[in-house]
Amino acid sequence: MPADPPSLHGEIARQRERLAAARGTGNEAAQLESLLCLGLALIMSGREAEAAPLLDDALSLARRRGDRKREIEAMLGLGTARQYLGERRLAQQLFGEAQMLCAETGLREQEHFLLHHRGRCYVEQGEIAKAREAFAKALAIRKMLGNQAFIDSTQAALDDLAHL
Repeated sequence: MPADPPSLHGEIARQRERLAAARGTGNEAAQLESLLCLGLALIMSGREAEAAPLLDDALSLARRRGDRKREIEAMLGLGTARQYLGERRLAQQLFGEAQMLCAETGLREQEHFLLHHRGRCYVEQGEIAKAREAFAKALAIRKMLGNQAFIDSTQAALDDLAHL
């Protein structure tokens, strides 16, 4: 997913076109993919209010299709949108439900993102001990994955907790 604003705006336009085409043909798999990509791009561009209903649609569609992997992704995205909209209790509920689904299904590739976002949300809620625990778990997974950017991000979040 592009991070610079012009590329991000282009990605949003492309995903809107893809979503319209997928809806036109009734291709649910393509609709789901476009809803998830569009929701993420909108969050990255600070447009969480636009992203939330699309990610809610993605979650409903993933559940109806029995696509657990996409269900986890939709809960992560929707939880992030709700968190940024100040709906932290709902965000924590979505993150927690997604974590349980990761454990139940063994689909754990989103788990470190869920834990990291939960940690950030806990900080915003003033629950520092829970934040520290979530970040520590995310860091352990990220170290196993070996992605230095993710490791650095979570380590910085843990380091910031020392100042709170």
